[in-house]
Amino acid sequence: MELRLEVAEASLVYKVLRNRRDELRHEVRHATDSEGREYIKHKVRLLNRVLERFPELDLSAHMRSKYLD
Repeated sequence: MELRLEVAEASLVYKVLRNRRDELRHEVRHATDSEGREYIKHKVRLLNRVLERFPELDLSAHMRSKYLD
């Protein structure tokens, strides 16, 4: 599947995914059962793979979007 995004859109998607990954890492520490912990770790690994596919981009581009004017 291919998804084309403008720089501002890619910047926002990247930040949202990165923030969710970081939240999941926090959840791993608080998971009480090993099966749940492994499932969360799996989701973190998937998000890492997705984040690695993003090219280098301006991470604050979404803050300078033309829609803010």
